[in-house]
Amino acid sequence: MNYNQIGDVTATFRTSGNVLVGDLVSLKENSTVQSAAADEEIIGVCVSKNGIYAGVQVRGGVTVACADSALKVGYRQLKAAADNKIALGTAGAYHLVVSVDTAAETAMVLL
Repeated sequence: MNYNQIGDVTATFRTSGNVLVGDLVSLKENSTVQSAAADEEIIGVCVSKNGIYAGVQVRGGVTVACADSALKVGYRQLKAAADNKIALGTAGAYHLVVSVDTAAETAMVLL
């Protein structure tokens, strides 16, 4: 089953630093995103780039790399981990994890 593109919402933000398509992003300051560093709260995934602007998917289904073998399905607090992956967090927003593929180290998440 695939939940990509269910209820997608994409918003335009300015970028700080080198944000690439596919990067998990976090807020840096007003209306500005950066590539999410380890332990930062993620707000979405960069899905397009035009100069200093990025289209960021802030809602909907995405498949993301997962660094945490303890991640299970259900509503979970997620954070950025090293290498553009997600991991379980202890603070921040809850996201619905609908599937986890431990062999492929990916998770399907509804933002």
